[in-house]
Amino acid sequence: MSKPVLAVIAGLSTALLVGCTSASAPEPSFDGSSAEPRDLALAEYYDQELQWDECAGGAQCADLRVPLDYDDVTAGDITIAVSRLPASGERRGSLVFNPGGPGGSGVEFVPYASSTVSPAVLRKYDFVGFDPRGVGKSEPIDCLTDEQTDQVLAADTDPQTDEEIAEYQADTQLIAKGCEKNSADLLAHVDSASVVNDMDILRAALGDPKLDYLGKSYGSKLGAMYANTFPLSTGRMVLDGILPPDLPSEEISQGQAEGFEDSLRRYVEWCLAGSNCPLTATDVDGGVQEIQQLFDQLNNEPLPVDDRELTGGLAMQAVLYYLYFPFAGDWDRLNRGLAEAFAGNGRPLVTMLDERIERDSAGNYKNNGNSYDAFVAITCLDDGSEATTAEVAKRAEEWAETAPTFGPALAWSELVCLNWPVPSVESPGKAEAVGAGTILVVSTSHDPATPLPWAEQLAADLADSRLVVVDADGHTAYQNGSACVDRAVNEFLLTGTPPAENVICEDGWDF
Repeated sequence: MSKPVLAVIAGLSTALLVGCTSASAPEPSFDGSSAEPRDLALAEYYDQELQWDECAGGAQCADLRVPLDYDDVTAGDITIAVSRLPASGERRGSLVFNPGGPGGSGVEFVPYASSTVSPAVLRKYDFVGFDPRGVGKSEPIDCLTDEQTDQVLAADTDPQTDEEIAEYQADTQLIAKGCEKNSADLLAHVDSASVVNDMDILRAALGDPKLDYLGKSYGSKLGAMYANTFPLSTGRMVLDGILPPDLPSEEISQGQAEGFEDSLRRYVEWCLAGSNCPLTATDVDGGVQEIQQLFDQLNNEPLPVDDRELTGGLAMQAVLYYLYFPFAGDWDRLNRGLAEAFAGNGRPLVTMLDERIERDSAGNYKNNGNSYDAFVAITCLDDGSEATTAEVAKRAEEWAETAPTFGPALAWSELVCLNWPVPSVESPGKAEAVGAGTILVVSTSHDPATPLPWAEQLAADLADSRLVVVDADGHTAYQNGSACVDRAVNEFLLTGTPPAENVICEDGWDF
């Protein structure tokens, strides 16, 4: 999901979206052709052997030791949590997976590998997930208490008055101060470029001469950065739901606002054509306006839900979350949640939202809300915003022209990185990955979080790529219902043979 913060943006993180532009990779310490480091200070990291123990879900777990600071390896080490499901057949090597975020746990995906890749891939590869630095079990970033997270998520996504803007700014400072207080030693070292260097040490520790990799959403950015930094160590790489590493922060936020607006309109069109649609309008414009009016009404008169309230901000998050995966029943669920909210019952939308942000009925967030905290910290370090309050307010007004539902919220979210406690790192240039071989770039035609033009851009930037697009709605494409996409990805991972040319798949899923 987009720029970090407050209401809408938190949703983006846990739904495996992406945040900002990423940090530039530092000058590689290795020539990319082997596990031999140019910098002998890193040799001990490359020479380590992972010690695997049995863990949950039939997986094996290990700890990877990496430098805290690649510019100063004497500053100490941090531990990266790694998990794998061993290949069930004749093993080719490891397939490293990142699910997105930033803030998504790869370790947590390993027990569910059978729904992430095909059975044929699991026969040939150890399926390996890792928690990037600052995430999950890898010395997690900690910024907010559960109560503070509740407060931030319920904020008004489009503040208008001076008082509302001041409250919004106070929430952004609450996040920044909490990160600085609770994670001061780690906060300056969770950038994406450092994660990319960690990935190469992981490759060596796994015993693989090249990194075979599947990256979804934000994970696509990590993969593109890796291929650009270590092209000769890049193996079979599939990137699905694309975030180009060089895309400026403002363009990401605006592009996502327009992507979600497009998906909302497509949802409304689908809803109006069905039998259980809660909307009374007769056209798409009218249906969208009904949903917008609901948000406005809830901002003025929230619906009580036990000791909480369904505010306009929380309702917007719930709608946004359930635009992601229509092929998994999200749009049907959204019909039911909206119908109840229109009738004055806010509980279904609150429950739906809690499921996606992993908040239990007692108010506890999974892993102390780390997925949100890490999302903000990584995003702000990768590309801290310098937009002033006045500039953000102007963008909110302008973006409302093309994305009236989500544009203002995405614009205001840029304030979270203003005056961040640690300086951001330099943003990278294009990922050309000369010498990395063919990279498979995958997308749907109507991805709300990582729009198709981003996939087209990255495919054009890469020195050697194939673009596989399915005409369908939803975020990411592989293993989501298109036999055409799955066939192209599986063939590439299993044989190393990419499609002869770019592929347009017409078997988009029904829902």
